[in-house]
Amino acid sequence: MSRPFGLIVYVYIMNTRERLINVTSDLIRKKGYFGTGINEVLKQVGVPKGSLYHHFPKGKDELIREAVYYGGENQMQKYGEALRGKTAEQGLSDMIDVMVDELLKSNFEDGCPIAAVAMAAGTIDEEIREACAKVFIGWQNNLEGYLERRGVKNAQIKAEELYSMFEGAYVLSKAHKDVKYLSLQKRFIETILNS
Repeated sequence: MSRPFGLIVYVYIMNTRERLINVTSDLIRKKGYFGTGINEVLKQVGVPKGSLYHHFPKGKDELIREAVYYGGENQMQKYGEALRGKTAEQGLSDMIDVMVDELLKSNFEDGCPIAAVAMAAGTIDEEIREACAKVFIGWQNNLEGYLERRGVKNAQIKAEELYSMFEGAYVLSKAHKDVKYLSLQKRFIETILNS
């Protein structure tokens, strides 16, 4: 039995595109926007430069934008697993533990892929900045929905407070190579939820 050639080509093309996005997202986590070079992405994926422009005609900016969405979705899934089926306080505490584990396991090399790109906001393409903003809003909206489902009053405001607090603590923990900034946030969770 033979396989249809078109299906094989389609699978290869999809896998190449996905691999380009995946590797780019991973490099952004480790090296930031400016440290992520196209040549390194292509080398890790094992494809020629033409493959980049075949899948992303606008080049690096288009690839980075897709990597932002991909990285955002991956992070949202990790945090969602930490929150699943728990009280708001326990879920948020477990979410912080996920952030702490990410930093410790990577020896503080990995960071938030979205924050890494957003920090370059003054020099990046407007569509990339908008992608970062959409991902951040998506995370915050998911957190708001989570709080609402657990009966937390003023969930929108509390989601904004908690999300801002966690993201800032994550960046500080990475910058100082010390997870205390994240760990300290646990003591504020109950206060914010009950305010």
